[in-house]
Amino acid sequence: MKMGPVACVFLVVASSAAAQGSGELWEITMNIPGMPAGMMKPQRVCQGDNPERAATQDPSKKDCKVTSSRKTASGTHVTMSCPDGSTVTIDQQYNAARTEFKSTLSSKGGRDGDITMNMTGRKVGACDAQQAAKDRDAQMAAAKKQVAEGQKQAAAAVAAGAAAQKKFSDDQIKQCTAAVESMNFQQLGLHGQCHGKKADAQCKSNLDAVNKAYPDMAKTCTARVAEFCKRYRTQEGFLKAKADETVAERCGVSTAAIKAEQCPRAAQGGSLAFLGAYCPVEAKPIAQEHCVGRDYTSKMGGKYGEFCMNYLANNSLEKPPASAGDQVKQGINKLKGLFGR
Repeated sequence: MKMGPVACVFLVVASSAAAQGSGELWEITMNIPGMPAGMMKPQRVCQGDNPERAATQDPSKKDCKVTSSRKTASGTHVTMSCPDGSTVTIDQQYNAARTEFKSTLSSKGGRDGDITMNMTGRKVGACDAQQAAKDRDAQMAAAKKQVAEGQKQAAAAVAAGAAAQKKFSDDQIKQCTAAVESMNFQQLGLHGQCHGKKADAQCKSNLDAVNKAYPDMAKTCTARVAEFCKRYRTQEGFLKAKADETVAERCGVSTAAIKAEQCPRAAQGGSLAFLGAYCPVEAKPIAQEHCVGRDYTSKMGGKYGEFCMNYLANNSLEKPPASAGDQVKQGINKLKGLFGR
């Protein structure tokens, strides 16, 4: 029912004043069966002398139609039909001086079901019905404006929240994508940290929440984790990730296994940088040839520069043992030195 119950009662408070714009000021008290007494506070209403016209002009009842209206010396009877299928009937009886009334409102059918309300009213003075109508219209307009503004603000807040959510998702997607290029496992965020932890209840709970809130991010970052782990097993990826054992664990492999697989390949024309950093056995012959003497110093920025730096950072180049003839020569030289010859 689109019209408020109290408004229906206000509709039928009739006036004996005939002058245009004049009206009666009534104080209305309503009681709904089952509701504690005194819960509804009395309200004062200025009503003109034509209840049918009031019904058609009241914004809260604009879609309801007055089907019958009957005035007698002691009361008023009004029936209205509303679009939601409800039928509203109001019976109102006055005292002899028409200074007080008792009224019953019944609404049957419609969205709200059957409703019955009892009201009492007493006349407290005269009023300007036209001005009262203008005031009500102004109040209704202000209320509508306030509601519209509230809806606008709510819509703006929702839009801002959606924009912030999308930005967060887009930023995480970019970060997960960048993680594969830089081989920085931390950039994979929660999807990286929880990868391979199927038995971790906390990880599962957190991932479920994130995946539900950010499905696009979840799809992309999950794919990037798989891509990261695949690249980690290559010479280039392993080198960029600095052989991080924690990363290897998250990817379900070990650094030792990757070295065992990749070192022979690196020695046969693979990455010299990888070979120098992680394959000391395969790298040693190359290091002895290219990482010592003036030749190495003059070529530090050349093909073997990074190889040598990686190798020498973790290994030393032992000189090959001297032959028997060299050992004799070294002994004679030492003796000459002792005797000054």
